[in-house]
Amino acid sequence: MNSRERVLSALNHEQPDRIPIDMGGTVSTIHVEAYKPLLRNLKIDVDKIRLLDLISGSSRPDEKVLRKFHVDTRYIYPKSAGKELNYPKEMLDVWGVKRRFTGYYYDVTKDGSPLSKAKDMEEIEQFNWPDSHTISYDLEDMIDQAERLTKQDYAVGLPYVIVGSFAHSMLLRGYQQFLADMILHPKIADAIMEKVAGIMVSLIEEYVKPIGNYLDFVFFGDDLGAQTAAIISPQVYRKYVKPKHIKIVDAFKRVTKAKVIIHSDGAISSLIDDIVDAGVSGINPVQVSAKGMDGNDLKEKFGDKVAFWGAIDTQHILPFSQPSDVREEVRLRINQLGKDGGYVLASVHNIQPFTPPENIVAMFDEAWKYGQTYYSE
Repeated sequence: MNSRERVLSALNHEQPDRIPIDMGGTVSTIHVEAYKPLLRNLKIDVDKIRLLDLISGSSRPDEKVLRKFHVDTRYIYPKSAGKELNYPKEMLDVWGVKRRFTGYYYDVTKDGSPLSKAKDMEEIEQFNWPDSHTISYDLEDMIDQAERLTKQDYAVGLPYVIVGSFAHSMLLRGYQQFLADMILHPKIADAIMEKVAGIMVSLIEEYVKPIGNYLDFVFFGDDLGAQTAAIISPQVYRKYVKPKHIKIVDAFKRVTKAKVIIHSDGAISSLIDDIVDAGVSGINPVQVSAKGMDGNDLKEKFGDKVAFWGAIDTQHILPFSQPSDVREEVRLRINQLGKDGGYVLASVHNIQPFTPPENIVAMFDEAWKYGQTYYSE
């Protein structure tokens, strides 16, 4: 199989020739402070180290690194990707969210949520909502990327640039206030999510539709889980969040045949059935260190319904263990999630700062070696 066939086979729950490998598209790749020592370890020279996402510090892996690690995926990036290294003390995004640099990442400031003081529906409506032109991706460049990449044999994807409304609404309103709103002022919470979802649908129509025929998979992101449980109950998800996810997934499906994958960290096993029912084909990043996210359980309960993308632990194993432990982790996750396809191997979210480069190398080397033999044993 070539890389495209391999990834699509896994996403279709068919057995590929080996385990597909991904190095992430935006937030689930490698932090720049882990990437720089990795380049030194690999003795790979690059012209520039570029950021994919300033907030999370995600770097854009060079093509030399992707080939070294036998990565099967490539991504079409909007113009906001590929920034040179530059860390302003504070930043204000197009949504009006203010963040401060904390050393490795950007966190929302105390006064950084622009809708935190909105008192009624009228103030929500009057907010200066961005649109597809304000957000402004470089469509011509995206089309050029798509045409170039599809001449190769890689699986081509759209990274996490579309959000699913819930987590983004928490940023706009403030986490505590928004979660309180969902119980005390549900019309306000719902109105914010509707606005966000509507903007996402317009982005899909304007920027995804022209490249839809080139795409094999698309991501959208909506963090629904904490370390020990989902942030909301299945009942609340069904009533308020699921309808927005359906709108976004349906918008994708109108413009592309690509598989739709949701990026959601944390303990989300209680929500997976409903997420699948919303039309999602894959779950990323499969935070195996969170409660209820055991690989065996996930595969047994949901393996015939949804593909798993990620699962190599970045919370404990990659940053703090030995290369031999990392190799064991890779074999474990392949054994748990790889049966009959349905698994693309990647890290759980960003590979964190100061993760030993030897551990990163061990991860991809074992994914390549064991991933080749897994289906032949």
